[in-house]
Amino acid sequence: SNATELARRLGAHPAVAQVLYPGLGGMVSVVLHGDAASAERVPESTELWVHATSLGGVESSLERRRRWPGESAEVPETLLRLSVGVEDVDDLWSDLDQALRR
Repeated sequence: SNATELARRLGAHPAVAQVLYPGLGGMVSVVLHGDAASAERVPESTELWVHATSLGGVESSLERRRRWPGESAEVPETLLRLSVGVEDVDDLWSDLDQALRR
């Protein structure tokens, strides 16, 4: 339910160009407006979300894709992948919203 609620809120956020959420599980991806540098500021600016590639825990984590040489140019530079955990959804949203507004 946390992922569904965050996908809904992200869909209305002015920093978000596109939400990719199939409605199953806790995986949500977003494509942001802006450039790679502005997208990289989001995971660097969160306190509750763990900036990590591993998506197997119960804690919420996120990462910006296409950070490494050799990754496909088809992946948008502003794509963030979120693994939504079990924390309070309002706490998750508050942390993510403040990072998106930077």
